[in-house]
Amino acid sequence: MKIRIGCDIVKISRFDNIKKKTLERIFHKNEIKKSKMNPETLAGIFAAKESCKKVFNDINWHDIEIKKKRNGKPLLILGKDKGVASSDLSISHDGDYAIASVVFLIREVQ
Repeated sequence: MKIRIGCDIVKISRFDNIKKKTLERIFHKNEIKKSKMNPETLAGIFAAKESCKKVFNDINWHDIEIKKKRNGKPLLILGKDKGVASSDLSISHDGDYAIASVVFLIREVQ
């Protein structure tokens, strides 16, 4: 098994007036609906997705979906099998910034 880590920080104001075309290119339709276009929420989701892309640079935006568990913790869903045995995602906001980090435990291919 290998451990892979991704991290990203983003300025929330980047999502204040995001264009529809950009929104639809990056975010899953469920993410757009659940975020209610809240810039803070969109920034957190974007940081989470970008963290994943830093680990799997060949993955598409729509192959990464961020949901919430009942307890409010973010849940990462990958649309492609990347050999992930388990993962953990954290999203946080402070002032003008959102940050996310993701840890993957990846099965070794034999």
